[in-house]
Amino acid sequence: MPSDVLQVDLHQSDLTPAVSSYADICNAKSSSSVALAAAYFAAYPPGIAAATLAEAQTEMEETFAHEFGQLVEDASFVALHLGKPIGAIFVVEESIWDEDLLGPFIIDLFVDPQHQGHGLGNSLIVAAMAACKKRGADTLSLRIGDGTSGAALELYRRLGFRLLS
Repeated sequence: MPSDVLQVDLHQSDLTPAVSSYADICNAKSSSSVALAAAYFAAYPPGIAAATLAEAQTEMEETFAHEFGQLVEDASFVALHLGKPIGAIFVVEESIWDEDLLGPFIIDLFVDPQHQGHGLGNSLIVAAMAACKKRGADTLSLRIGDGTSGAALELYRRLGFRLLS
């Protein structure tokens, strides 16, 4: 098993939804892929995710087309500020990169930097965790890497994610 995978036990986690007065948390829909591309592109340092806005658009379209795994639509969410998508979390049935890793897997979590600091990452993750638990999942996993900020690592730790050994 790779050493960059974090996993949370959904039965040991506090899944009290974080209410945000800054943004609405709604189920992700493919119709928002164009607007999400700008937030996705802005959220990552250069060279980590999409190199251009057009590439970000393609990646969002591929996400909704299940190119990165079967999207769990009721566990994938978008943060909307004044009706505009500013962040998202995408969960797939299982990782397409780790065949021994069973259960739902977060393929992406991002918030446009202009809108960070309002607890949206926390709200998105807790919503996904609660939805996965409601579907009967025991765990939720994700990968960390070069694009993972210190703030994101602290958030994962606080929510109970631990390195798989």
